[in-house]
Amino acid sequence: MTLRMKNRRWRPKGKGTPFRLGAAFIVMALVAGIALFNKDQILTTLRPGTEFTINFARDYRLQPYATIVKIAGIPVGKVVDVREAVDGSADVTVKVDDDVPAKLRTAPSAVIRAATVLGGRYYVDLVPGGEKGVFTSRIPKERTGVPVELDKVVGALPPNTLNSLQKTTGSLDATLDEDGRAAIDQLLAAAPETLDPAADVLRAAQGTRPRQDLTDLVTGLQSASSALTREPGQLDSIVQNLSKVSSVLGDRATDLSRTVSGLPAALDSTNAGLSRLDGTLAKLRDTADGARPVAEELDTALQHADPVLVKARPLVNDLKNLLTDARPVVRDLVPTAQGLTTVLDDVRGPVLDRVNGPIKSTVLSPYRGTGPYASTFGDRPLYQELGYMLSNVDRASSMTDGNGASIGFEPGIGPGTIGGLPISLEQLVGNLMRLGQQQEGR
Repeated sequence: MTLRMKNRRWRPKGKGTPFRLGAAFIVMALVAGIALFNKDQILTTLRPGTEFTINFARDYRLQPYATIVKIAGIPVGKVVDVREAVDGSADVTVKVDDDVPAKLRTAPSAVIRAATVLGGRYYVDLVPGGEKGVFTSRIPKERTGVPVELDKVVGALPPNTLNSLQKTTGSLDATLDEDGRAAIDQLLAAAPETLDPAADVLRAAQGTRPRQDLTDLVTGLQSASSALTREPGQLDSIVQNLSKVSSVLGDRATDLSRTVSGLPAALDSTNAGLSRLDGTLAKLRDTADGARPVAEELDTALQHADPVLVKARPLVNDLKNLLTDARPVVRDLVPTAQGLTTVLDDVRGPVLDRVNGPIKSTVLSPYRGTGPYASTFGDRPLYQELGYMLSNVDRASSMTDGNGASIGFEPGIGPGTIGGLPISLEQLVGNLMRLGQQQEGR
């Protein structure tokens, strides 16, 4: 019973079942064939990426979903569409990886290149250019190029050139004879010895940061080249100006030689000057801390001095007239000053010497009596004794008590004080006054 049930399960049901299976197999084979023939289109469509358009001068054997797009020889995408533009050029749409627009910078270029020397297969080569940034637009025809095939180049050459090329090829065959092969073998034998130094050079070219320094160097060179070629004719102008500079330097070779020969002495003098300046700067550094508060206060003083200067401006204007009027006075003072110089010279000599000598010594020294006054002396200087004497004379000139002044007299000096004259000056003055009165009465 079980065997019969199994046979019933594996037995085809109904009529026409083999036809259906054959039809399904044919349909699946057709679908697989179509998918196989359109494999590139399907894979490119399903692959994520970014699309942009490149405008070439003409369509140069580019095939959608077959032509590869490269950057520095590395495949990054494919061509997805090629159509003719209004002006007869070709608009080529490419699909590249999502990180490619950032690598292309802001102004990239594109060139159709041959995969081999003899042509046949071609690919689109993207060249980064411009400033740093993400490329988001289309590449115009001015920044694109198409290849030139070898047969067209040869066809454009004149017959003489073609003959020369044939002779060059024959000479090349002669070069690679036994002697040439020996030289090549010698070169290959010596090449390993140069590989180690070459490796050192390559490692040095990588810099201290191998993953960044060489990249930065190439990026900097690319930026410099972009800056030089940004303006049309700029690089040509630089080269022409460089030629003029070279000509001038050649004409002034003697002067340059003289200047270079004098540079060692100039450097020595500069070194000596810098050494002295070093000491000056050290002293300035030591005094700078102390001078900083003064400078801060000076700033405040200058701020307060501005209104003073404004108010003093009219006075300065008036001083101009005063100086004009004072000029004659100053001119007259010149001979007076010369005469005063002579007087001061006379005073500076014996007079000042006498004042600074015995007179000053007598006034500042204590009193010591001589002769009959040898027993008299004092501990105080003479000028103090004179001061005390005058104050005592002042007290003695007015003797008072509780009832008032008892004795009042005023010591002084008059014409009669002077003695040793044949006639008293006081009497002489009195006689002269009486004589004058008598003459007036007459």
